[in-house]
Amino acid sequence: MTAPLLDKEDEAVREALTRAIARLGHAPALAELAAELSRPVPEIEGALHRLADAHALLLHPGTCRPWVVHPFALSAGSCWVEAARGGYWANCLYCALGIAAAMGCDAHIHTRYGGEAEPVVFRVAGGELIDSGGIFHLSTPAARWWDNVISACASFQPFRSERDADAWCVRHAMPKGAVLSLPQLWGFARDWYGAYLDAPWRKRSSAEAQALFRRHGLTGPFWDLG
Repeated sequence: MTAPLLDKEDEAVREALTRAIARLGHAPALAELAAELSRPVPEIEGALHRLADAHALLLHPGTCRPWVVHPFALSAGSCWVEAARGGYWANCLYCALGIAAAMGCDAHIHTRYGGEAEPVVFRVAGGELIDSGGIFHLSTPAARWWDNVISACASFQPFRSERDADAWCVRHAMPKGAVLSLPQLWGFARDWYGAYLDAPWRKRSSAEAQALFRRHGLTGPFWDLG
Protein backbone atom coordinates (compact mmCIF):
# COMPACT_ATOMS: atom_id res chain seq x y z
CA MET A 1 0.00 0.00 0.00
CA THR A 2 1.31 3.44 -0.96
CA ALA A 3 1.77 5.77 2.00
CA PRO A 4 -0.57 8.78 1.95
CA LEU A 5 0.77 12.19 1.04
CA LEU A 6 0.94 14.55 4.00
CA ASP A 7 -0.19 18.14 3.60
CA LYS A 8 1.01 21.15 5.56
CA GLU A 9 -1.79 20.78 8.11
CA ASP A 10 -0.84 17.16 8.80
CA GLU A 11 2.79 18.17 9.21
CA ALA A 12 1.72 20.99 11.56
CA VAL A 13 0.04 18.39 13.80
CA ARG A 14 3.25 16.34 13.94
CA GLU A 15 5.26 19.48 14.70
CA ALA A 16 2.94 20.63 17.50
CA LEU A 17 2.78 17.13 18.98
CA THR A 18 6.57 16.77 19.05
CA ARG A 19 7.04 20.13 20.71
CA ALA A 20 4.35 19.36 23.28
CA ILE A 21 6.06 16.09 24.22
CA ALA A 22 9.37 17.92 24.66
CA ARG A 23 7.63 20.46 26.89
CA LEU A 24 5.46 18.07 28.93
CA GLY A 25 7.39 14.80 28.94
CA HIS A 26 4.28 13.03 27.60
CA ALA A 27 1.74 13.43 24.79
CA PRO A 28 -0.99 16.03 25.31
CA ALA A 29 -4.65 15.08 25.21
CA LEU A 30 -6.13 15.35 21.73
CA ALA A 31 -8.43 18.14 22.90
CA GLU A 32 -5.40 20.12 24.08
CA LEU A 33 -3.59 19.57 20.78
CA ALA A 34 -6.72 20.58 18.87
CA ALA A 35 -7.09 23.74 20.94
CA GLU A 36 -3.45 24.67 20.37
CA LEU A 37 -3.92 24.37 16.61
CA SER A 38 -7.45 25.90 16.61
CA ARG A 39 -8.83 22.85 14.83
CA PRO A 40 -11.62 20.39 15.70
CA VAL A 41 -10.64 17.13 17.38
CA PRO A 42 -11.86 14.97 14.44
CA GLU A 43 -9.43 16.81 12.14
CA ILE A 44 -6.58 16.08 14.55
CA GLU A 45 -7.61 12.42 14.68
CA GLY A 46 -7.61 12.22 10.87
CA ALA A 47 -4.19 13.84 10.70
CA LEU A 48 -2.77 11.42 13.27
CA HIS A 49 -4.04 8.44 11.28
CA ARG A 50 -2.51 9.81 8.08
CA LEU A 51 0.77 10.45 9.88
CA ALA A 52 0.75 6.88 11.19
CA ASP A 53 -0.01 5.48 7.72
CA ALA A 54 2.90 7.54 6.36
CA HIS A 55 5.25 6.14 9.05
CA ALA A 56 5.65 9.57 10.61
CA LEU A 57 4.63 8.30 14.05
CA LEU A 58 3.16 5.20 15.69
CA LEU A 59 -0.27 4.97 17.31
CA HIS A 60 -1.45 2.37 19.79
CA PRO A 61 -3.32 -0.22 17.70
CA GLY A 62 -6.96 0.63 17.11
CA THR A 63 -6.67 4.06 18.75
CA CYS A 64 -5.63 7.65 18.08
CA ARG A 65 -3.25 7.59 21.05
CA PRO A 66 0.41 8.25 20.15
CA TRP A 67 2.79 5.45 21.10
CA VAL A 68 6.06 6.60 19.50
CA VAL A 69 6.71 10.08 18.11
CA HIS A 70 10.35 9.84 17.14
CA PRO A 71 12.68 10.49 18.76
CA PHE A 72 10.36 10.24 21.81
CA ALA A 73 8.86 7.01 23.14
CA LEU A 74 5.62 7.41 25.09
CA SER A 75 5.89 4.16 27.02
CA ALA A 76 8.92 2.79 28.83
CA GLY A 77 11.73 2.21 26.36
CA SER A 78 15.24 0.82 26.69
CA CYS A 79 16.74 4.27 27.32
CA TRP A 80 16.02 7.04 29.82
CA VAL A 81 17.21 10.51 28.84
CA GLU A 82 17.89 12.59 31.95
CA ALA A 83 17.99 16.32 31.20
CA ALA A 84 17.71 19.49 33.29
CA ARG A 85 14.15 20.15 32.17
CA GLY A 86 12.92 16.59 32.77
CA GLY A 87 13.23 13.01 31.64
CA TYR A 88 12.19 11.19 28.47
CA TRP A 89 11.94 7.61 27.25
CA ALA A 90 13.55 6.47 24.01
CA ASN A 91 13.37 3.07 22.37
CA CYS A 92 17.05 2.95 21.44
CA LEU A 93 20.28 4.86 21.91
CA TYR A 94 19.96 6.46 18.48
CA CYS A 95 16.61 8.02 19.45
CA ALA A 96 17.94 8.94 22.90
CA LEU A 97 20.78 10.86 21.28
CA GLY A 98 18.18 12.34 18.94
CA ILE A 99 16.28 13.73 21.93
CA ALA A 100 19.42 15.41 23.26
CA ALA A 101 20.18 16.77 19.78
CA ALA A 102 16.63 18.03 19.17
CA MET A 103 16.45 19.73 22.56
CA GLY A 104 20.00 21.09 22.37
CA CYS A 105 20.55 20.01 25.96
CA ASP A 106 23.10 18.27 28.10
CA ALA A 107 21.88 14.80 28.99
CA HIS A 108 22.72 11.57 30.76
CA ILE A 109 21.37 8.59 28.82
CA HIS A 110 20.79 5.50 30.92
CA THR A 111 20.61 2.14 29.17
CA ARG A 112 22.19 -1.36 29.20
CA TYR A 113 24.74 -3.03 26.96
CA GLY A 114 22.84 -5.31 24.60
CA GLY A 115 19.65 -4.73 26.58
CA GLU A 116 21.02 -7.22 29.12
CA ALA A 117 22.33 -6.86 32.66
CA GLU A 118 25.20 -4.35 32.54
CA PRO A 119 24.10 -0.71 32.88
CA VAL A 120 25.85 2.08 31.02
CA VAL A 121 25.42 5.86 30.94
CA PHE A 122 26.24 7.93 27.86
CA ARG A 123 26.68 11.65 28.33
CA VAL A 124 26.01 14.56 25.99
CA ALA A 125 27.51 17.90 27.05
CA GLY A 126 28.04 21.17 25.23
CA GLY A 127 26.52 19.79 22.05
CA GLU A 128 28.85 16.79 21.88
CA LEU A 129 28.75 13.15 22.87
CA ILE A 130 31.35 12.41 25.52
CA ASP A 131 32.58 9.25 23.84
CA SER A 132 33.00 6.46 26.36
CA GLY A 133 34.08 3.91 23.76
CA GLY A 134 32.10 1.04 22.37
CA ILE A 135 29.95 0.56 19.28
CA PHE A 136 26.32 0.60 18.22
CA HIS A 137 24.92 -2.44 16.40
CA LEU A 138 21.71 -2.56 14.34
CA SER A 139 20.23 -5.94 13.40
CA THR A 140 17.27 -4.80 11.30
CA PRO A 141 17.95 -3.37 7.81
CA ALA A 142 16.69 0.16 7.16
CA ALA A 143 14.06 -0.85 4.60
CA ARG A 144 12.39 -3.07 7.22
CA TRP A 145 12.36 -0.70 10.19
CA TRP A 146 8.68 0.13 9.83
CA ASP A 147 7.61 -3.50 9.38
CA ASN A 148 7.62 -3.46 13.19
CA VAL A 149 9.33 -0.32 14.43
CA ILE A 150 9.21 -1.35 18.11
CA SER A 151 10.99 -4.61 17.35
CA ALA A 152 13.46 -2.87 15.05
CA CYS A 153 14.41 -0.35 17.75
CA ALA A 154 14.83 -3.19 20.25
CA SER A 155 17.38 -4.74 17.89
CA PHE A 156 19.52 -1.57 18.00
CA GLN A 157 21.88 -1.87 20.96
CA PRO A 158 25.19 -0.51 22.29
CA PHE A 159 28.10 -2.84 23.04
CA ARG A 160 31.60 -2.51 24.40
CA SER A 161 33.03 -4.08 21.24
CA GLU A 162 32.04 -5.67 17.95
CA ARG A 163 33.08 -9.02 19.39
CA ASP A 164 30.46 -8.56 22.12
CA ALA A 165 27.86 -7.72 19.47
CA ASP A 166 28.79 -10.88 17.53
CA ALA A 167 28.34 -13.02 20.66
CA TRP A 168 25.00 -11.31 21.37
CA CYS A 169 23.77 -12.11 17.85
CA VAL A 170 24.62 -15.78 18.36
CA ARG A 171 23.14 -15.85 21.86
CA HIS A 172 19.82 -14.40 20.75
CA ALA A 173 19.68 -15.77 17.18
CA MET A 174 19.72 -12.21 15.83
CA PRO A 175 21.19 -11.33 12.43
CA LYS A 176 24.47 -9.46 12.27
CA GLY A 177 23.75 -6.07 10.76
CA ALA A 178 25.48 -2.70 10.70
CA VAL A 179 28.04 -1.42 13.20
CA LEU A 180 28.56 2.29 13.93
CA SER A 181 31.10 3.97 16.15
CA LEU A 182 29.53 6.14 18.84
CA PRO A 183 30.80 9.39 17.26
CA GLN A 184 29.30 8.26 13.95
CA LEU A 185 25.99 7.48 15.68
CA TRP A 186 25.96 10.89 17.37
CA GLY A 187 26.64 12.70 14.10
CA PHE A 188 23.84 10.80 12.39
CA ALA A 189 21.34 11.40 15.23
CA ARG A 190 22.25 15.09 15.42
CA ASP A 191 21.83 15.53 11.66
CA TRP A 192 18.52 13.64 11.55
CA TYR A 193 16.85 15.07 14.66
CA GLY A 194 18.70 18.30 15.41
CA ALA A 195 16.08 20.64 13.89
CA TYR A 196 12.97 18.71 14.99
CA LEU A 197 11.95 21.31 17.57
CA ASP A 198 13.21 24.43 15.79
CA ALA A 199 12.26 24.19 12.13
CA PRO A 200 8.82 23.41 10.67
CA TRP A 201 8.48 19.61 10.66
CA ARG A 202 8.47 17.88 7.28
CA LYS A 203 8.72 14.18 6.54
CA ARG A 204 11.84 13.36 4.54
CA SER A 205 11.44 11.57 1.24
CA SER A 206 13.19 8.23 0.74
CA ALA A 207 15.72 9.99 -1.50
CA GLU A 208 16.43 12.59 1.19
CA ALA A 209 16.83 9.90 3.85
CA GLN A 210 19.15 7.92 1.58
CA ALA A 211 21.27 11.02 0.97
CA LEU A 212 21.53 11.62 4.73
CA PHE A 213 22.63 8.01 5.21
CA ARG A 214 25.37 8.47 2.61
CA ARG A 215 26.52 11.70 4.26
CA HIS A 216 27.36 9.67 7.37
CA GLY A 217 28.99 6.77 5.56
CA LEU A 218 25.93 4.54 5.90
CA THR A 219 26.00 2.74 2.57
CA GLY A 220 25.53 -0.76 1.21
CA PRO A 221 22.57 -3.15 1.12
CA PHE A 222 21.76 -2.74 4.83
CA TRP A 223 20.99 0.96 4.28
CA ASP A 224 19.24 0.65 0.91
CA LEU A 225 15.64 1.90 1.15
CA GLY A 226 14.77 0.48 -2.27
